[in-house]
Amino acid sequence: MGIRYKLQIVTLLIACSTIWIGCDSDDRFKDSSTEEVLESLSITNFELLAKDNSSYTNIDLVVGSNLQSVDSLVICLFPISVDFTDLTPAITYLGSKIEYRINNDVFKEYSIKTGESIDFSFPNIVEFKVSNSESSLFKTYRIIVDTERPILFNNPNITIPDTEVKTSYNGLEIDTWKNVGNYPIRVTLRTTNYVDIKSPDNSTSTIFSTTLTNLTNVIPTSQGKVNVFTTNATVKGVYSTTALFHLYFNENLGYIVYDDITNKYVKDIGYIPVELSLKGTIVVP
Repeated sequence: MGIRYKLQIVTLLIACSTIWIGCDSDDRFKDSSTEEVLESLSITNFELLAKDNSSYTNIDLVVGSNLQSVDSLVICLFPISVDFTDLTPAITYLGSKIEYRINNDVFKEYSIKTGESIDFSFPNIVEFKVSNSESSLFKTYRIIVDTERPILFNNPNITIPDTEVKTSYNGLEIDTWKNVGNYPIRVTLRTTNYVDIKSPDNSTSTIFSTTLTNLTNVIPTSQGKVNVFTTNATVKGVYSTTALFHLYFNENLGYIVYDDITNKYVKDIGYIPVELSLKGTIVVP
């Protein structure tokens, strides 16, 4: 669900998921009353306000929420890239007070009435804590803020040079891509998910494969390389497909991955699959 804005200066508001998990002073001494108080401590709603940005001018924006139950995380995904250094949370909660900290610094109280701009940009780690009146019981939430589409291709539609039959094509670093999100992206990124496969022999398998690489993990605003390869096609004609890169978040290491989904720290937090269209013509020499 979302609200559509069309303004000369656009204000962007996004709601985020709220997830319970927290700590009390000492688990060994919990009784039923303590459990009840701890259970009542929670963030019930968390929204982020991104101030106007020149890149939003005269653009229709559909703003929505990505609500997921992910342990100890509040997930906030904007539909476009925003200035992650200047975001103002709007929060409702159950408890006596709410505090926040950045990078394991000392918690300080957050002003619910006036709000406060917080720098959520990488490598900052932002946490909020809801406590009882004595601060003896509390729940802590880590805030994950990103865009739904952290990868931007320089050219999302790649056509390789004409290639002879029974000859493979090796398009190393044929193009580039940029990390427009808020967290590092681990490379190499691979995919086995290819859709809209078209070939002159009506095969259900594609001749294409593609990877996204770099010498190191691609941090925000940095670029990586696009590589495209083909197998030895035996039938001349036009081949095409769309590669889908599915992205996940490693909450333990704080970066984006494409696999390791069996790892308990790797979560599907709602990234939209990245699409790269591939096309080429196989010719007879």
